Amino acid sequence: MSKEKIIRENVFDEDGNFIGWFDRNKAERFNEATRWDGNNHISIATGSQWDHQALYHTAGGRWVLHSWSQWDGRPERYRFIDGDEAREWLLLNEEDEAVERLFGEIEDEVGPGRPEIGRPIIAHLPPELTAQLDQMAERIGVPRAEVIRRVLDEALEGGE
Repeated sequence: MSKEKIIRENVFDEDGNFIGWFDRNKAERFNEATRWDGNNHISIATGSQWDHQALYHTAGGRWVLHSWSQWDGRPERYRFIDGDEAREWLLLNEEDEAVERLFGEIEDEVGPGRPEIGRPIIAHLPPELTAQLDQMAERIGVPRAEVIRRVLDEALEGGE
């Protein structure tokens, strides 16, 4: 009976200290996505045609980010990352099926939200008024802050 050979990849911390290893044969590998810029394939993960990344999910459930470069003198590197970083890397590199399989359903849309409209103002409101604002917001399908802006705008325009 032949035993599959272990392909051991050592993992080091930022200071170059050995902190662990994983068997590349037993890990699932995810490759970076690329885009053609008209001249070269550019890595989505690094934004470079020369620097590259791949992500491994080890048999022990750890995440390892593999970085390398086509530039002479830049060392190849393996480092452990947490699940949040791994999920973000997978989403960035269009590995949606892997994200859903390993982390659960992907939300419809992620972004920084709408641009800031103005400085926040803190006002203490009674629970009944807050409930009315929330009901109105739900009824018209906007956030509570938008309801407050509209009500204030309407009240101020009517007071002239």
